[in-house]
Amino acid sequence: MSTVNLTYTVVTNPDSFVGFKYYVKAGEAFDADDFVDSYKLNRADLDADDVLATQDAAEKLTPGEWLTVFHSVAA
Repeated sequence: MSTVNLTYTVVTNPDSFVGFKYYVKAGEAFDADDFVDSYKLNRADLDADDVLATQDAAEKLTPGEWLTVFHSVAA
C-alpha cells in the first residue's frame, strides 16, 4: 500500500491553467473521489489529513481564486 499525499496552491491568474491540472474554483468543494478518478488513484491511499486540509483550503477561497491540487506517492 502506498500513501498518496496532497498539496495545493492558490492561483488567481487563469493564464496559469496550462496542461492537465486539478483545480477547485472558489465556492466549490474539493471532491476527493473526483480527484482519485481523475488520476486513477485508490481512494483508500489518500492521506486523510491531507484531504481535510485541502477541503479546508478550498472552503477559504475567495472569488477569483482557484486551488490547484497536486499529489505525490510515497511508498
